[in-house]
Amino acid sequence: MTRVGLVEDNLDFRTEVAFHLRRNGFEVALESDGSDIDVQLAAYPCELLVLDLGLPVEDGLDIARRLRRQHTGLGIVMLTARGSLDDRLAGLEEGADAYLVKPVDMRELVATMHSVQRRLAVPALTTESWSLIPDILSICSPAGKVVTVNATEMDLFKCLAKAAPEPVSREALAAAMGHPEPDFDYRRLEVAFSRLRKKIETATDSESPIRAARGRGYVFAAPIRVVVQ
Repeated sequence: MTRVGLVEDNLDFRTEVAFHLRRNGFEVALESDGSDIDVQLAAYPCELLVLDLGLPVEDGLDIARRLRRQHTGLGIVMLTARGSLDDRLAGLEEGADAYLVKPVDMRELVATMHSVQRRLAVPALTTESWSLIPDILSICSPAGKVVTVNATEMDLFKCLAKAAPEPVSREALAAAMGHPEPDFDYRRLEVAFSRLRKKIETATDSESPIRAARGRGYVFAAPIRVVVQ
């Protein structure tokens, strides 16, 4: 049974979500308003986390950023009233595997939880190259270590894999992130790749093959294949 943590400061809504998750086969091992979440997760390890953003002690984006560094295999589903495009992008860039906006149909939440759960249940692959698995938002190292990425990171990976071993321009990568406009702040691209490198290195205990190609963009400096499931 999949263990789920539920971080929501509204007690009534938290109780409702917990009821539906349990009813659909999840074990809600942790219910929290966000205070001392690190201590609570250490005491009650979870595979998935439903995370609100507007929390009283610490913003959910800050929690997600920290937990993504510390628990690379944790599936994070953001469930929040913040529904603007910028909010959605920020949530995905900070490490959410899925982003849902309140009010939400509990059937959609349950379906999303199952979807993220499937992505995490990736069999280890051992090949001479890196393996990109778009269907389940994962990349596998040559040693068989799996890195779960979010949708934005997968779009960047697909660009790099398609062009490898040649670099991809910053403009093409910005377009892959959904920002082809000329006034795109390219610091967002640098931040995205910095986080992605750290995620790969944390999960694989090896150096990330993503390199900056000076004056050109970024390149995946290792053999990589796309796995279609």
